[in-house]
Amino acid sequence: MSFKVLVDSAADIPLDKANDAGIITVPMPVNIDGKTFLEGVDLQTKDFYAKFETFKELPKTSQPNPNTLLEAYEKILSEGHDVAAIHLSSGLSSTVATARMMREMTSAPERIHVIDSLGASFGYGLLALFTQNILKSGASWEEAENTILEYRKHIRYVFTLDTLEYLVKGGRVSKPAGFIGGLLDVKPVLHITPEGKIEPFAKVRTRRAAIRKLVDVMEQEIVNSEEQVIGISHSACFDEAQILIEEIHQRIKVKDIWISEIGCVVGSHTGPGTLALFYSCLK
Repeated sequence: MSFKVLVDSAADIPLDKANDAGIITVPMPVNIDGKTFLEGVDLQTKDFYAKFETFKELPKTSQPNPNTLLEAYEKILSEGHDVAAIHLSSGLSSTVATARMMREMTSAPERIHVIDSLGASFGYGLLALFTQNILKSGASWEEAENTILEYRKHIRYVFTLDTLEYLVKGGRVSKPAGFIGGLLDVKPVLHITPEGKIEPFAKVRTRRAAIRKLVDVMEQEIVNSEEQVIGISHSACFDEAQILIEEIHQRIKVKDIWISEIGCVVGSHTGPGTLALFYSCLK
């Protein structure tokens, strides 16, 4: 039995790593000022952030077109593979529910295995890369699934934003949290909960303090750091991502650090200036 891992574009896996792993990415739509684009097809990250402040209203995102998912699943089946479909957190999107519905419409539903990532951006991408490594070893789905779900439980998502404005407008955090952040002029640190939802985690006064806070949290929580490849995602703040990397290297020994750009789907809700850190911890 062979598998193909499929994700939606909110996984933010760097193209070279996705290609090397053979992971298939389904583009998600982004609506900008009344016009819909497909992430990675006719909307590229660089252009998206360059024009972000000129948009008349906050970009809107939605799940992949159901027919696009169905066609992608059927193509993989026709090539003789089973599908491991890992999608954006059900706490943030209805994509998982749609994926499960589309699975039942395929020619072989029993060969489509849908996993709720309970995450977003490159933390979700790391789960997909882990899944690919497990499945290419020749394990059956029954053997692999528990290992994948156990790994999912321990992925930590912590991130800082330049402003809570976009998350509040998009309904991803509460208005009171956004109001307090703006009132006190703080730099928020947030996390994704085990249920796959975004919640405030801490507040600090400066951007540099927020970067240090990310590393503080990781230093307290990370397990077997020397064996871990950790992930960093950023939205149009590469230089600050490098500062985060330097701070990690000064304080924590890790196997490697992989860096990713936050794509247009996730970036529609977080805005430019987002820094995210992903690692494995005890829970």
